[in-house]
Amino acid sequence: GTQRRTNSCYRLPVIICLGLAVVTVVVVYLALKLLWSSPTSSSENASSTKLPPDFYISCATSAYQIEGGWREDGKGESIWDRFTHNMSDRIADRSTGDVACDSYHKYKEDVRIIKDTGFDMYRFSISWTRILPSGYGEEINQAGIDYYHRLIDELLANQVQPMITLYHWDLPQALQDIGGWTNPDIADYFLDYADIVFREFGNKVKWWVTINEMHMIVNGYGSWTKLAPGLNDSGVSDYLAAHNLLRAHAKVYRLYHDVYKPSQQGKVGVSNYAAYMKPRSMNSLADQAAALRATQFQFGIFTHPIFSKTGDYPKVVRDRI
Repeated sequence: GTQRRTNSCYRLPVIICLGLAVVTVVVVYLALKLLWSSPTSSSENASSTKLPPDFYISCATSAYQIEGGWREDGKGESIWDRFTHNMSDRIADRSTGDVACDSYHKYKEDVRIIKDTGFDMYRFSISWTRILPSGYGEEINQAGIDYYHRLIDELLANQVQPMITLYHWDLPQALQDIGGWTNPDIADYFLDYADIVFREFGNKVKWWVTINEMHMIVNGYGSWTKLAPGLNDSGVSDYLAAHNLLRAHAKVYRLYHDVYKPSQQGKVGVSNYAAYMKPRSMNSLADQAAALRATQFQFGIFTHPIFSKTGDYPKVVRDRI
């Protein structure tokens, strides 16, 4: 059937190249601005258009797509560095993230654009290899930590709330060399990394996302050869990666909830890719069953273990895998 995509993180769809001072905001945001500024015929209508004070309009980026500085100040190699350098034939224009929007150097300009556009919050990801070049917790890169402190401080000075994504697809290459997300030990390496990040930035940052779109991450281990690491091992590596991603999320969630939340008072969650599959024909029971099955394999596999009472995979996934 046809596929419809929704966003489980309630983000406005925004295309941003902040380092190049280009911001394109979709009609939804403009419509909201017009709604807020439009005169209303009654006080009742006026009050109904007001958003609650804890409602944030946010923009979002990922480290690999905007930071650049791929080898600066001790940063290590990620799977996307390796992928774009060694498998450039899989990329339409053979571009890389080596410079990207150069946000590593232009973060103050980025923050100014965010503020001037009227956003209340900025969701960005931390580059694991900028903090831990090898991926392991024994080697901490202070220059990377200092960069994110500067970015966070600049946001707060401009009344923009930071929201940090711990992982947005740029796994350290050194960890991929030992299996990446297919290796059960990866959950503990991710826990070590998250512990360092919470300890360093938790007094300033109150909004956290553990992992961005697990479904897309596992595709890089399955049949989507245009996503790093591009393994093309569908049916094995993608399911191993899915399981370990969920374990990693659970460990980091518990770490924050049990150790850091009492003093830091923040919130932590996950950003899942939500795919809704429409049956080819609503008159066909087989098509309806196929659509439901596909939805469970693309969305339920990552949400049922987190939000269901059983904490297990959907039945159709267990039966077939």
